[in-house]
Amino acid sequence: MKKMWIFLLGLLGTVSAFAQYETVLEVTDAPNTTVKLNMERNGTLLLTELNNAQGEQRSLSLGGIDISDQAAESLMIMWEVCPFRCDELEIIEPCLHVGNNQALQIRNIPVIMEPREGERFEEDEYQEIVLNFDNSGKIVNLCFALNQTIYSQVMRSNLEVTDLRRRSLVLDFVEQFRTAYNRKDMAFLEDIFSDDALIITGSVRKRVSNDGVGFVSGVTYKVQNKKTYLSNLSNVFRSNRRINVVFEDVKVMKHRQKDYIYGVKLVQHWNADRYSDKGYLFLLWDFKDEANPKIHVRTWQPYNETPKEEVFGLQSFNTSKL
Repeated sequence: MKKMWIFLLGLLGTVSAFAQYETVLEVTDAPNTTVKLNMERNGTLLLTELNNAQGEQRSLSLGGIDISDQAAESLMIMWEVCPFRCDELEIIEPCLHVGNNQALQIRNIPVIMEPREGERFEEDEYQEIVLNFDNSGKIVNLCFALNQTIYSQVMRSNLEVTDLRRRSLVLDFVEQFRTAYNRKDMAFLEDIFSDDALIITGSVRKRVSNDGVGFVSGVTYKVQNKKTYLSNLSNVFRSNRRINVVFEDVKVMKHRQKDYIYGVKLVQHWNADRYSDKGYLFLLWDFKDEANPKIHVRTWQPYNETPKEEVFGLQSFNTSKL
């Protein structure tokens, strides 16, 4: 009898290892039936493949999924850093329209981050992803999402940002910006920063106090141009196998006179193999060309050493030449 139980347990383990864990995507409010069916098919195939590849501890196989080459390449990079799966049997979400070209988007897809054997994942294992589709239902991008509460707060605000369509576009690019760091996407970062971008980074400076007993902290600021910043960032990417960037407390501000200029202020958590920090991040975005927005200013200030009234914002910079 004991041998029989051992045999049955082994058989169940074998069956479990090769079971198909399907997550079905159901889309509401799609432009038409054809697009709806394509989005549902591609989304279901992709989420199910994520589940099975993670469960079987193998590489992704995207054959049969209508996904752009760029999206597939980005997903493969994200997968190498940390595989993830969706535990939901069914995802029912509305189709959102983003930007002038009315790109299609599905939000609120929960995933569980599963580090590879022998590695640790010290951040929140629960994340959400966003799937972007073109007007035919083809997957064209996948990003890690902002916290849903943060997203909803910004979208409900009608004091600082009055344009709902532009608001969704700003947040979409903020999510793409965050994901670019996670997947070490130098091409995206090279493109998103303007050639004359101003990059300011604060670092904590400590000196012995006047009484010689303790230390007094201050902040020293370093100014970089785009070329220097990206060169240094490339070195950071090479020296760290895994980078996880999380944004919280996101605030979006529109310029009073120039409705294509936006400031995004947030708290950034940076976690990598060799270094972790928390700080205030400010981005000055130019959405004059909505398909190709540019960042003119990026600033980072250490969280604990920077008084809130000294955090950079839209009013801190001269935008007269933009």
